[in-house]
Amino acid sequence: MQRREIAGIGIGKFLTGVIIAALVTGAAVFYLFYTGRFGGGSKFKLTSPARVGYEYSHLAADNNIVSDYLFSRSKRLIVEKGGDGVLAASSYTIAGRLVTQEATSSDVYGLSDQALLLKCYVRAGDRKNASALEKEVINRFRLPDGCYKAFVYSDEARSNEELILTSASIDWLDALMDYYISYGNNDDYHEIKRMSEILFDEKGRLRPEEISVAGYAESLYVGLDDAGSFEEESSIEQLYGTITGDVDSADAERNEIRQNVTGVLLSNINLRLIRDLESNGLIAQGAYETAVNAIKGGLAGSGYFYYAYSTAGEMDCGDYIYTGQHTGSIDISQHIKTMKNLAEAGELDNESFAAFKEQIMNSGRIYSEYVILTGNFSGGEAQGAYSDGLMLAYYMGDRDLYSMLSDTLGRRVATKSTSPALYMIFREENDRYVFYARENFAARLATS
Repeated sequence: MQRREIAGIGIGKFLTGVIIAALVTGAAVFYLFYTGRFGGGSKFKLTSPARVGYEYSHLAADNNIVSDYLFSRSKRLIVEKGGDGVLAASSYTIAGRLVTQEATSSDVYGLSDQALLLKCYVRAGDRKNASALEKEVINRFRLPDGCYKAFVYSDEARSNEELILTSASIDWLDALMDYYISYGNNDDYHEIKRMSEILFDEKGRLRPEEISVAGYAESLYVGLDDAGSFEEESSIEQLYGTITGDVDSADAERNEIRQNVTGVLLSNINLRLIRDLESNGLIAQGAYETAVNAIKGGLAGSGYFYYAYSTAGEMDCGDYIYTGQHTGSIDISQHIKTMKNLAEAGELDNESFAAFKEQIMNSGRIYSEYVILTGNFSGGEAQGAYSDGLMLAYYMGDRDLYSMLSDTLGRRVATKSTSPALYMIFREENDRYVFYARENFAARLATS
């Protein structure tokens, strides 16, 4: 029987080649549609997310922070047991010694916590869980106008609460961009674009929000020209009002009031994110330079290497609020986050970093506030600031500081082999062991 050929190729081989080519073409088209790169999608060019690598991960592991185990246990405890299987609960308290001390979940789900979890999934290459989480957050947190609630709750009675925080929305936008470049589709691109338009104005400035700050009745904020006079006691009284009692004593009274002001938290100005948004045409040109100047303009000066709490108005207005949660004090957690954002973009001044490092190397701890009048650190330990401190040390290439912070944080890692929270970071509150989503997921990102 004569064998049929086409251009010297057997017809069987020819058909096989056609089928393979069709499958490859079909798969390519499907991928392009699926990832949003075809028919209107846009591929971002983003700064690669920082990964500390083996050298720093090893330093953390030497201090009980074993990143992979920490994340594995955190998913089990905070997402599967404490959460709803997809969303992470803000905190989870393990069972106590008494029979009546049962394990309890907060039943509160924070947007910032989900953002950290999404970043962890992307870093782990866990597409299935990342996609499920991203869809659930959009479904449960997003409001009809495109804004995102900062929290949702298991309690149906609280389902109508709609607190919106810029910090949480910035965290989610940052995580969503990280997700998009790995797994996102065209819908995600448009979601990123909508969020950018909501959070930033036509000049690329972060929109102001209502901020609650503490202050004396006489004054709440100062301009840039006033900040240089902090060393004069009379100037401090002019800025913050008069403290009664011995200012060097813990018995000094703070006649505080709380007032809502409009401004931009400096810690919310994520320079890397703003640079990426600008370079991809999602916010106005010049936004990054404006953001850098807004942060650097808030440095106190005159020997005080601390950044302001917020602006008093638009992001580039030039007026700053230095009083955060307590009068006459710098909020150290916010200050560290601001420094981390600067360091990530290569914009942090050496003096501020050196002052921070000196305090940590001397005390081994991060305290919640710095009191300007006394020159002392005060308040409790800022337990949620250590992961930001670790990333700050990494960005500045300081292994000694990274090791010191790992040592302090590692003292709060569960090490009992029978504990359901083995390798996780805890807080001891009211004789119970509580595990916070933010601390554990942020530590995962800071040590891997």
